[in-house]
Amino acid sequence: MSSRGSLGEEPSPAHALTLEYPDAALAGALRRFVQSRLDHHADGDDVVQETYLRLFAYQATARVNDMKALCFAIARNLLLDHHRAARRSAHVELDDAIVCQQPTADRVLAFRRAVVIMADALERMPPLRREIFLRKRLDGLRTDTIAKSLDMSMAAVEKHVVRAFQDLRGALAKRGFTMEAGA
Repeated sequence: MSSRGSLGEEPSPAHALTLEYPDAALAGALRRFVQSRLDHHADGDDVVQETYLRLFAYQATARVNDMKALCFAIARNLLLDHHRAARRSAHVELDDAIVCQQPTADRVLAFRRAVVIMADALERMPPLRREIFLRKRLDGLRTDTIAKSLDMSMAAVEKHVVRAFQDLRGALAKRGFTMEAGA
């Protein structure tokens, strides 16, 4: 981080999809920092999770020069927001029977990581395989339409789609994800 407070710079196209993860020492220090400034430990976990979500969202658009400084700056701002909100409203206990329909922050983060992994795998695919896969799955074109437009057999198009799925599953599996489980 420069002395002027710059937390990032414009990413190169290849870096735009790369996420850096805080190491265990930074994660522990961040958790202690947040917990020491809150009365309820559950609130601290929420602040830490939101810090990571914002860090990863920032990394998707800019390169982070000093992850530790950025993590603590984000956490400090979230703590300020938390304290302001606490002053405005009384703490209300919610019944455990009330279930939030939104995915948890961990699940959102896992899906964002999976998207980054799959986008990277798509970039690495042979161009014809990627083109056929995108036409089939993204554009929703029928196999026979794709085959005619590329002057290929339907069987060849189907093989490319199957291999593209294998590439995506393989890329996710390398990083501990499965398409079926979504985690």
